[in-house]
Amino acid sequence: MTEDADELVPIGAVIKPHGLKGEVRVHPFNEASTIWSSLAEVVLRGAEGQRRVRVLRGRRAVKHAILALEGVEGRLGAEALRGLEVCVPRATLPPPGDDEFYFVDLLGAAVLDAAGGEVVGEVVDILEYPSAVCLAIRFKDGVREVPLLPRWIPEVDVEAGQVRVANIDEIPQVP
Repeated sequence: MTEDADELVPIGAVIKPHGLKGEVRVHPFNEASTIWSSLAEVVLRGAEGQRRVRVLRGRRAVKHAILALEGVEGRLGAEALRGLEVCVPRATLPPPGDDEFYFVDLLGAAVLDAAGGEVVGEVVDILEYPSAVCLAIRFKDGVREVPLLPRWIPEVDVEAGQVRVANIDEIPQVP
């Protein structure tokens, strides 16, 4: 759990073109974020690699953000970006408040049994569903999706790189 200022943090994903002039619709990973209108540059990241792109305009719409990016021309240019992550350097983001954290900071965290305190797994992914955010945790017997709710995750200690999990026996293994 390093806090490298140059570390890239995903803030959204391109979902489709917006209009005919090359703008893209972005699904924001934080619906409350107001960062979209102040972005000067983003990093687009996918399986093929990553590239920095200057943001010409950014704005927030009802359920998504809209970005106009330098070098993206027309609907076909925007379509080519579908599925890419939109990332920014960590230094671009405001520091989290008390009792707040960025989900990316939980990746790789040790998972401790809240009852006994022994290490029982590791956070391997963050999954955002419409009804809840879940931590994908690799236990000895496989991966389980654990809702990020006090009943199952009573404590998160980002500085220590630890997450405590309770009621483990109630959490089914992912097939």
